[in-house]
Amino acid sequence: MNFLNSGKSYTLFKETVFQKTYVDKTMMIDTLYRYTVEGSKYICITRPRRFGKTVAANMIAAFFDESTKEESQRLFEKCKLGTLKNEQEKIFAADPEGMDARKLCWPVQGKLKVIHINMIDHIDENVNSYNDFILNIKTKMINDLRKTYPDLLISKKDSLSDLLNQTGNSFIFVIDEWDAIFERPFMNAEDKENYLLFLKNLLKDKSYIHFAYMTGILPIAKYTSGSPLNMFHEFSAFQDSQFYPFFGLTRNEIQELMLRKGFIQPSMEELTSWYDGYIREHDGEHMFNPASVSRSLLDGKCKSYWTGTGPMNEVRDIIRLNVQDLREDVIRMVGGETLDIELSGFSVEKEKVSTKDEILSAMVVYGFLSYFDGHLRIPNHELLLKFKSALASQELGLKQTLEDSKHLLSATLEQKDRKVASMIEELHTEKIPFFEYNDENSLACVVTMGYLAALDNYRITREDKAGKGYADFTFEPRNRSFIPIILELKYNHSVKNALKCIREKNYISRFREYPKVLLVGINYSERTKKHTCKTELVAPRELLQ
Repeated sequence: MNFLNSGKSYTLFKETVFQKTYVDKTMMIDTLYRYTVEGSKYICITRPRRFGKTVAANMIAAFFDESTKEESQRLFEKCKLGTLKNEQEKIFAADPEGMDARKLCWPVQGKLKVIHINMIDHIDENVNSYNDFILNIKTKMINDLRKTYPDLLISKKDSLSDLLNQTGNSFIFVIDEWDAIFERPFMNAEDKENYLLFLKNLLKDKSYIHFAYMTGILPIAKYTSGSPLNMFHEFSAFQDSQFYPFFGLTRNEIQELMLRKGFIQPSMEELTSWYDGYIREHDGEHMFNPASVSRSLLDGKCKSYWTGTGPMNEVRDIIRLNVQDLREDVIRMVGGETLDIELSGFSVEKEKVSTKDEILSAMVVYGFLSYFDGHLRIPNHELLLKFKSALASQELGLKQTLEDSKHLLSATLEQKDRKVASMIEELHTEKIPFFEYNDENSLACVVTMGYLAALDNYRITREDKAGKGYADFTFEPRNRSFIPIILELKYNHSVKNALKCIREKNYISRFREYPKVLLVGINYSERTKKHTCKTELVAPRELLQ
C-alpha cells in the first residue's frame, strides 16, 4: 500500500519514539481530535522547516491507522497520551452516543482508514512537470483503492473523489508538506491553480472526510486569493492558540530531556545561545529549534545544522529580492539590535514578495527571524551565522568588509590601537557610508560588522551581564587557545572612560578563570568625526584580588 493504511506511519513514528532525543508530544492527538469535532474537521498547520511537522503527521496517522491497531495501541499507551486511555474508555462505555464521547480519541484509536501522503516524498528526479507529479499521486491512490476494495468498479472517467465516495467509508487525510510542489521550477501559474483545484475536489465538502490534517511552510492564502481551500482553519507559526505546545521545544522540555537521558554536553547555556529565540505569540514562551537541539545533543557540541532545500530558503536569496531597502536593517539586526516594526504582511499573502515589509514577513515565516509584540530580531547564533554568510555575498556590497574584519580582529589582539581605530573609521566612512551614526547603538552596529569574522572563534554577546552591569560586548573564546575580549563603546566621551568603566563595573569577573583578558575601549567623537581606540591586556585574578 502507498497511502491508504500503509503502516508506514507507525514504522516511522516508532523509530522517532525510540530515538534518544525524542520529546513526547502525543497529547496533540487529543487536542486535534477534540478540535475536529467541536471546531473544524479541516486543519492546516504551518511551521518553518525542522520544527516537527513531519513527526506530528506520522504520529497522527499512526494512531488512527486500522492496519497497525494493536502495535500502535501498545506504543501510545507508553506515551503521555496513554494516561487518558482508561478515563476516555469509561466515558465512552457509559454513553457511546453522547457528545462527550464523540470528542474522545482513544475509542477510535486504530479504527479508521487513513490516507497519509507526504508530498515531498513524491517529488524526485523523475518528476519533471506538474502532470508527472499529480499522475503519480493519482495512480498510487487508485492502486490502493483497488487493493482495499477489489469489488470497486473503476473506470477512467471516475475521479478520486468519486471512487472514495463509492467505498461508503470515511477517511482521515494526513497531507504533509502540501505546498512542497510550489517550490519546483517547472510549476507555472496554471499548474498551481490546477493543484489547488485537485485538493479542493478531493477534500472540500466530501462526506467521506472524517477529518483532514495538512502541514506546510507558508499559509494557504499565499497561493490563492480565491476560495479553493477556504474550508481549512490555519494555524501559523507562533500565532497559534491551539497547537502551539506541540511544535518546537521549550527550555523546560530540553532540561528534562537532558536530565533523563544523561546529556552533559553541550550545556544549557550553549543550547540557548545557539538555538533559542523563537517566541510564541500566544504566551511569550521561548521556543528552541528542535532539529538543531537534537543534533547538537547527539554530537555533544553546538554548531549550525540549518540546512534547507528549495528557492527562497536561504537568507542570502531572500535578501537579494530587495537589497537596497533591507541592507541597513540586516546590519542592525546582525549588530544585536531589535527592530520595532509592524509587519502588516505577516501571513505572506502575496506569491511574490518585493517590499521590505513583505520580505521581512517572509523571513519570519521561514524561521530566519523572530517576531513578537512588534519586535523583530535574529533569533539565535545559528541564524546569525546564516546572516553573516549572506552579508559576505557580492550583492550586499560587503564581501570585502568580511575579509577586512579578519584583519581588524588580528590588529585588536596585537593591540595596534591606532590601526584598530583607523579600520573602524574606514569601515564606517567608506565601506558602509549609508549607515549613519545617531547614538552609541549605531556605533555598536558598525563595530559588530567590523568584528564579523570573530564569530568563527568567539561567542560574541552584546549587552552581556557581567560584574555590576552589562558589558557592551564580550568575546568568549570557543576554545581556550584564544584570549577573551571585553569591548566597551563610548559616544562623545573617551577611551580612558571606556576602560575605566570595564574596571569599575567589574566586567572582568566574567572571565576570572582565564590567565589574560584583553580590554578594548572605542570612542567616537561627533565633533571631530574621529574614532579612537585603547587596549589593555590584564590578568583577571590580579585585578579581582
